[in-house]
Order: sequence, then structure tokens, then C-alpha cells
Amino acid sequence: MARITRPDAVLSRNETLTLDLAATSFLGTGLGAEMDGITAAFVDMVAATIAPIRVALPGTQLRHGINGRARIVAWFSRQVPIRREQGGSDLFSELCRATTDDGALLSTQAVVDHMSFFMMAAHDTMTSSLTSLVWLLAANPEWQRRLRDEIAGLGLHRDEPVPFERLDEMKLTEMAFKETLRIMPPVPAVPRRALRDFSYAGFHIPAGTAVGVNPLFTHHMPQIWPDPSHFDPNRFTEAAQAGRHRFAFVPFGGGAHMCLGLNFAHMQAKCFAHHLLQNLSVSVAPGYAPAWKMWPIPQPKDGLRVTVAPI
Repeated sequence: MARITRPDAVLSRNETLTLDLAATSFLGTGLGAEMDGITAAFVDMVAATIAPIRVALPGTQLRHGINGRARIVAWFSRQVPIRREQGGSDLFSELCRATTDDGALLSTQAVVDHMSFFMMAAHDTMTSSLTSLVWLLAANPEWQRRLRDEIAGLGLHRDEPVPFERLDEMKLTEMAFKETLRIMPPVPAVPRRALRDFSYAGFHIPAGTAVGVNPLFTHHMPQIWPDPSHFDPNRFTEAAQAGRHRFAFVPFGGGAHMCLGLNFAHMQAKCFAHHLLQNLSVSVAPGYAPAWKMWPIPQPKDGLRVTVAPI
């Protein structure tokens, strides 16, 4: 039995895992020797979004974020001509050969912007979400047991991956992951700008106004989610979801700008749970709840103090 107590231990391991999965899925290959540098660059980019000093002075969060962005742009920019020449069926290669309506190739900048967004979204938000899932399963052993039983019911060997066509069988796991995203949305606030004048709750909002959508607040509204702090995946049975407002649950945003990675995130969470729960049990001390740094992406300040034991 081992206790993870080092600050950021769970988070840093998840970061490496999720970035490698994103690279393999979207780039068709791992990052190899570039892994540590690219990981640090993405972390710096996200941290810069809430930097209190908004001037890129040397040593500031904003400067680190700008430098991280430059490193990401340089890496992808070097790869674009290579992918256009060599081809490939991965997302990056397809984007490199994609064309506009007039038949012109997408610009290198457009390809780089798309890929840096895909990688960042699949990396940081999934790191946070899987960390939250580990905590909530550790704190709710009955649901951990139910998910483990569901996984055992697949009849797969311990090291055998879950076939894509069988992921839909993991309904309880999906419900538990959704409830995790409700309690701890990986993007607590979503900045937007009004495209046209509109009214909301009696207030007139002019076009161009900066507005914010707050999933963290929405997901804890007691009139929609009774006892909102309680972990209850049964909130996401088909019957429970049937009469709920479509924007009551918005961990991936909504409407035309809903995150493209929604289904990919569910696939990752199910595969992660499959490998974790058939090999390990996780638990926490009675009454333990981690203190969270919520912005820009939730992470436990104490590294998440869970006890891990082999099955």
C-alpha cells in the first residue's frame, strides 16, 4: 500500500499520461524527447491566462506563457511542411492537407492554432478531470465498487484494452465521470463576448460586452441539483436527464461552440477507469477533502492525499 503525498504527484503523472494520449491520438506519434518541454509549455500557457501582471516582464507568469506559446508554435510550424509531404491519417496530417472553399491549403498559422488548442484542451482539462475522478471514487467506495464490478463484467483480461465498440457498455462509469464534471468542471468559467445586443434577467447587454458563463456556479444551483455537493452519478440516468434544461450541465460549453473533445474525453475517462480500477483501489482518510486551486483549471493544492493499494 502506498500513500501519495507529494504535492502535484497525481496531477503531474496525469499530465504526462494525457499529453502522451493526445499526441498519439492527434499526431499519430508520441512526443518522445520533447515531452517534458511541451508539457511545461502548455502548463505555462494556461497559467498565463490568470496572471495578475498583464505586462510581459521577465520572470512573470505572462512572460512564461508567451514563451511557452512560442515554443508550441515553433514545434508545430516545423512539422507542417513535413506532414504535407509525408501524408498520414492522423488529425494533424489531415489538417495540414485541408483546404479552404477556394482550394487553398490552410495557412500554417491556422493549422498551428487548431492543433495547439486541441492538444491543450485534451491535456490540461483531462488532467484535472481524471484527478477529480480519482478523488471522488476514493471518497465514495460504494461507487468505486460498482464501477469495478461493471469493468469486471466486460470479461476482459487485466492488460487487455477496452475495444472501442464496447465502451458504450460502461454506462455507470460514464455517469460517474459526468457527475465528476458537474461537481468539479475542468473549466470553471468560460469567457465570451456578446455578438449582438440582448437582454438577460432584466439587464440590457450591448454588443461587444465581455460576458462570462460560470459552469461551476450553474452545476451547484440547488434548484436544479438537489444537495449539489453530494456525489450521486444517478443524476445522469436517462430518466433523470430527460426533463433537465439542456444548459444545466455545461462542462464542455454548449451550442455552436461546444467542445469538440467531448466524446474523446468520455473515451479517455472510461479507458482510465478500466485500467485503474481493475488494478488498484483508492481511498482517503475519513473526512478528508482536498483544498482546490480553482483557476484557471482546478487542481488540488496538497497533491491529492489518497491511499493506493493493489487489487
